[in-house]
Amino acid sequence: MFSVNLINHAGFSNGQEQKLISALKKFETVMNSDLLKQRILNFSSTLGNRFEDNLGLSNEQVFEKLYAGAEEYSPLADYEADLYLFLVKKRRPLLSRHPAIGYGIPGQKEIYTYTWWFNSAVDYDYAGHIAHEWSHKVGFDHAFNPTSTRNFSVPYAFGNIIEELSKQII
Repeated sequence: MFSVNLINHAGFSNGQEQKLISALKKFETVMNSDLLKQRILNFSSTLGNRFEDNLGLSNEQVFEKLYAGAEEYSPLADYEADLYLFLVKKRRPLLSRHPAIGYGIPGQKEIYTYTWWFNSAVDYDYAGHIAHEWSHKVGFDHAFNPTSTRNFSVPYAFGNIIEELSKQII
């Protein structure tokens, strides 16, 4: 059984924490669903039956790596997402068509989310964002700038799948 552990968090008001907790519950529920496994195993795109930036792994190996939960900062397979989540006050950039909604720093534990996005997001949106950023922590990456295949990378596709399946959870 996969579990989601909130190790540390900061910057959230009481109301924002309710959304945080709801998103984490949805993330954990989806991680333990057969539907997620099937979506990852059967993932396909214009690239074929594989993810972009997949570390040379098959879809089954991608699922196994994500489910093992071995973050780069805690590399043993513990079947847990160990999360360090921080909300950062920031206004939406005015001139950017596709602004970042948050980030993580390679090699570090923290996942940062901007308030301009978080405040208008719903719990399943945030579950997808957490999944995207956490997949970086287990070693997956994507192109920095938008490309025609970036949405097929493990972080983007995994985040989108988690968001989609989280919408179905009440």
